[in-house]
Amino acid sequence: MNHDIVIVSLGSGDPDLLNSRTLETLRSTQCLILRTSRHPFSLWLENNHISYSSCDDLYESSEDFDDLDRRIASFLLQQADVCSLVYAVTDATMDRSVRTLVRMSSGPASVSIIPGIGISSLHLSRALPYLDDSGVTVIPAYDFADTGFYDPNQSVLITELDNPLLAGQIKIRLSVALDDEYRIVLLNDQDAPVLIPLYELDRYHHIDHRTAVLVPSSGYMNRNHFVMNDLISIMEKLRSPEGCPWDKQQTHKSLQPYLVEEAWECVAAIDQDDMDHLCEELGDLLFQIVFHSSVAQSFDEFSLNDVLTSVCGKMIRRHPHVFSGLSIQDADSVAVSWEKIKQKETGHLKITDSLEDVSSGLPSLKYAAKSLKKLCQSDQFSRPSLQILSDIRQIADHFAAEPDHIAETDIGRFLLLCSELCCSLHVDGELVLHQAVDSLKNKLRQVESRLHNDGKSLEHLTFSELGVYLQCVEGEIE
Repeated sequence: MNHDIVIVSLGSGDPDLLNSRTLETLRSTQCLILRTSRHPFSLWLENNHISYSSCDDLYESSEDFDDLDRRIASFLLQQADVCSLVYAVTDATMDRSVRTLVRMSSGPASVSIIPGIGISSLHLSRALPYLDDSGVTVIPAYDFADTGFYDPNQSVLITELDNPLLAGQIKIRLSVALDDEYRIVLLNDQDAPVLIPLYELDRYHHIDHRTAVLVPSSGYMNRNHFVMNDLISIMEKLRSPEGCPWDKQQTHKSLQPYLVEEAWECVAAIDQDDMDHLCEELGDLLFQIVFHSSVAQSFDEFSLNDVLTSVCGKMIRRHPHVFSGLSIQDADSVAVSWEKIKQKETGHLKITDSLEDVSSGLPSLKYAAKSLKKLCQSDQFSRPSLQILSDIRQIADHFAAEPDHIAETDIGRFLLLCSELCCSLHVDGELVLHQAVDSLKNKLRQVESRLHNDGKSLEHLTFSELGVYLQCVEGEIE
């Protein structure tokens, strides 16, 4: 038979702050279990001759706090097989073992919480002078250390700062957006709030599971580190009535060259293996995405959230092997699965229909490569490299035989065959051509340097002479 589990908050341990229902429940229960006896309220229980047990022994045998929460929840559910019980924690709304218990108690056991003053409410009442109008998020320290997001534009109260090691983890998380000297508020249930710089957080030794830290909000003008919400706010400011005249008048069409340019700047940084430059250029590319989203929102076309919804939904749908338990063994199988899911979404099951999915606005080599890739997914249209080279040689021979009668259509077919060869060899034609041009520029700079030493200039060379110098430079490079 399963019995009830009633959860109460002990707060700081001051009985005068507990409501009458909580006190009556503590006095009347036959089975009281504290999360830990390391709580000031345990003395009041002893003075009032109220017996209790605790989960202290589970702390020593657990691998980590996730394991501890599961063990506590399992222990409470086992005890509920015998009798109804009261589980007392510092703050029922914030305690992770309580949340774990609620998730695990899907069976007959009934879990209820008596509303009361948790320690987070006491911390907030003491921290009120340091709060502004941005609102405040309350989160346990271990949850904050695990989360991947922190918005410094909103105040956050981090509870259960259990030990200096955890405080160090919190400091590292906060330092992503805040300077070392940023002032935070250390809170204890007994002492007055202490204002300290962030870098001292893990050096303060008088902390335990009842300690919290308030991190007041900070606007982007007061920081040297930024988060995504800052970029959105900056974009809103630039395009506001009081913002920048140039930014306010931009359209999708006028911004188009910058979008392409920033994307290629990222590619160049990758080719140069310059990670600092790549970081900067990815920021410029991200700014263009936010810019386009802002322009679209001003015309009620779409918002940045719509952009995020689109890509998140697409990634979840097209990765069933990650999010839905489908078994896919290798990268090639993932690519096949992706294309099948895409065809199902678009309804383009025929080859000619799928070719319509390729944007004609792409650069020509990329346009050809993506179209050929879709075409070559069907085995009958996929040709070996030697056959493609034979066709290239045939057109080249035609060019050599009739150099005065070369039609644009022949040149187009020649370039398309080169793109098909790249596709067959799994080479990105756009990138290799770009790299080839960069290589030519580099060689010409070396030739010019050599010519300068020889007292000559590039402008006065014949084509044959230039070829000789280029061969010399290429020989040195090899």
